[in-house]
Amino acid sequence: MTDRHRDHVACLKTATQAAVRLVGGVEAAASCTRVGKTQISEYQNRNSAHIAPIDVAVALDISAQQPVILAAMASITGFALLPIAFGEGCAATAMGDVAASASETLSAALRALADGRIDRSEAQDLSQRLSHLIRISTDALQKMQALAFRADGEG
Repeated sequence: MTDRHRDHVACLKTATQAAVRLVGGVEAAASCTRVGKTQISEYQNRNSAHIAPIDVAVALDISAQQPVILAAMASITGFALLPIAFGEGCAATAMGDVAASASETLSAALRALADGRIDRSEAQDLSQRLSHLIRISTDALQKMQALAFRADGEG
C-alpha cells in the first residue's frame, strides 16, 4: 500500500467514524445498512485496510443527514460538494448558522495551530468544518438572494 493510498484510507475511516457517531453509534449504523456491527467497526478500524462499500457509505451518509463520507471521497479526488436543494427557514437563522459555524471553525483552526503546525487529523477535521461552512454559507446566500429579489423584501 502506498503512502498516498494509506492516507486516503485513513481519511475515509475518519469520515466513517464521524458518520457512525452522527447516526448514533455502531449498533444504529448497522441497523441502517446491509452490514453488521462487526463490519461497521472494521470500516472504522485504522488497523484494517477494509473501507465501507459505496452502498454502505451512502446509507450512513443518508442516516447521518449529511454527506460525511461522500465529502471525504470528493475531497480525496480534488472536488467539493454543494447541495442541490437548500433548506427552508428564514434568512436571519441562516446567517446565525453561518456565524456559529465560522466561529467554531476558526476556534478549531486556532487550537490546531497552537503547536505551530496542522497535522493530518487536524487538517481532515478542518476540511470537514470548512465544507460544512461552505454548505451553510451557500444556503444563506441563496436565502439572501431570494430576499433581494422578493417584492416585499421581508424575511
